[in-house]
Amino acid sequence: MSRAHLGGRGDRRPPLFFVGGLEGPPHPGQPLAGALIDTMPCRGLDLPGRDGARPPLDDVRAMASYFLPGVLLVQPWGGPFQLAGYGFGGILAYELGRLLRGIGQPVAPVILFDTALPRPGQPPPRPNPQLAIRELARMRHLPCLWQGTCRCGIDHGVPLSEQGARIARALGARDPARYEDYLLASISTYTAALRAYAAYRPGPSDLPVVLARPADRTSNWGLPSQLALYDSRCLGWERAPVAELHLAVTPTDRGSFFADPHHWDLANLVHRHLATPTPPPPPGPTPSSPRLSSPPLASPPLASPPLASPSLAGLPLYGLPPAGPPPRTPQPTTEPGERTVSIP
Repeated sequence: MSRAHLGGRGDRRPPLFFVGGLEGPPHPGQPLAGALIDTMPCRGLDLPGRDGARPPLDDVRAMASYFLPGVLLVQPWGGPFQLAGYGFGGILAYELGRLLRGIGQPVAPVILFDTALPRPGQPPPRPNPQLAIRELARMRHLPCLWQGTCRCGIDHGVPLSEQGARIARALGARDPARYEDYLLASISTYTAALRAYAAYRPGPSDLPVVLARPADRTSNWGLPSQLALYDSRCLGWERAPVAELHLAVTPTDRGSFFADPHHWDLANLVHRHLATPTPPPPPGPTPSSPRLSSPPLASPPLASPPLASPSLAGLPLYGLPPAGPPPRTPQPTTEPGERTVSIP
């Protein structure tokens, strides 16, 4: 994935920490970071184990603990911390927010992009390397639909068994001598993440949550087939013990959720809910800050020291200008499809 470093070492603007989903590096963060390029740096977080340097983790809280030291290193002056995630990455962003609250740090509303909660009572997914490769290839191809052109190089009209090197490169491998090892690590990481996803139950917190989802989620392209996920209007988060839930529905489908012009709408959503200063709003009433609609729930403190986390170099800045019109500064606007869901 291409990376562009924004700002210098003295840049003290709070970044948006964006956790990628099951597919690998946070590809969905690229168009969003491009839309935010003038106002907010974006840091990408990926699942541990993908590069084969350490074993993968199959527990959501352990994954969030893995991210915690690196996040504190990037923003040593303290909160509010700004967290977001796509798909399974949204769950990790929420749990990372709970950990930060547990050590007394302020956290802005956590933004979830198309993050569905798992249905309880389902068995752990069985290891299936062939299915894992097929689903990873499809997940990696989904951003190509957002970009309007295929950049991953995977041809889904040709048997994937004949495209091992192409798939390895698409998933992030750089050394041809390690393509096979990289694919094996990707399969192991994906399989472990599926186990963590299936077993996850959101813990209570005083965090406001913003759920952004496309209006049409009928396509299962890029979704894990072995998981049973909620398909309700709030994707199961109406059952979660959070302080407040905001729902924003984008009038599109999953295949164009981050595509132009919808990524500008998502950038506006980020600015409306996060603490980073924004340019003066246009004339007229401005949306009020989110308020807790129920008494805060204490997040549990860390029960044990966090796992080792990547260094600062492992938290790259993302932000390439998106395809389409020249970048424009997002303005706070009122989103017709957004509403607040009170959690009793």
